[in-house]
Amino acid sequence: MKKFLTFCLITLVSCNPKSSTNQEKILDATIMNGKLVKSEDSIASSVVGIYDSKVNGICTGSLIAPNIVMTAAHCVPSRAQDVKIIFSTNINKTLNIKEQDGLHELVLPAVDFRVGPTWDPKNDIINVDTGDIALIKFKGNIPKGYKPATFLKDGSDLKIGQMVTLAGFGVDSVDMEEIDPKKYRKLDEAIEFGEVICSGKNKGNYGTCYKIEKNGDGPLRTASAPISFVHETEIRLNEKNAGTCNGDSGGPAYIQKDGQYFLFGVTSRGSDFCNEVGIYTNAIYYKTWIEDSIKAFEK
Repeated sequence: MKKFLTFCLITLVSCNPKSSTNQEKILDATIMNGKLVKSEDSIASSVVGIYDSKVNGICTGSLIAPNIVMTAAHCVPSRAQDVKIIFSTNINKTLNIKEQDGLHELVLPAVDFRVGPTWDPKNDIINVDTGDIALIKFKGNIPKGYKPATFLKDGSDLKIGQMVTLAGFGVDSVDMEEIDPKKYRKLDEAIEFGEVICSGKNKGNYGTCYKIEKNGDGPLRTASAPISFVHETEIRLNEKNAGTCNGDSGGPAYIQKDGQYFLFGVTSRGSDFCNEVGIYTNAIYYKTWIEDSIKAFEK
């Protein structure tokens, strides 16, 4: 039986690594209580995978123009050439395609990117308005069946209690085992790699600690959660029943109206065990920046 414990600190959600040796800080990883997305589902037509070959990690993104993907700023590495945009409902299967022609059609190279104007990766204070949004330009033609997402026109539909649809490539299995921090070998290193999470944030005062194991990343999944707080730059969801986590970072948040999905948000961060709060950058607030950035890419 899985036991979930919520710590009060809200922390950044890194892209989910494909191996346990990644040096990115990992927290938890899954679309909690989500369901698999089929290639013919309408939601699949604008959701893409973002693969960082340098750290062997994944994030999620939204196709918003013929060669532009919107994602989280913390998903973007220092070099565009390290990134591949993956058009598939299963990242693992696509990356393992042996036929090069098929692979080249579904895995397209990034050539440039821009991060939000207020994004500061060195800022350790997690609060409202971190500016966790980025655009990636890629080279190549969009595969058949894909098209840019439709943006929500304004924020009038973003109200407390409104259900939001989420999508991402994060894992679907998280196992936690309580450990004795005094007896765990190389604890600080394990915390740095995300293999262990502790309630105490000061070295020497670890509090309650859990060893974390995650599996099942790669397939695209979707889930829904209600809005609990609205800010002009960010939206918070109540994710006690379902929500996002690592690997889902950068993915879309939609309002569904008349059977159509309208994009408004970017998955940013959440509570330590991804079972309380999810925070999403309000892309509508950055509409002018998005439009100006797309024009700048074209120069």
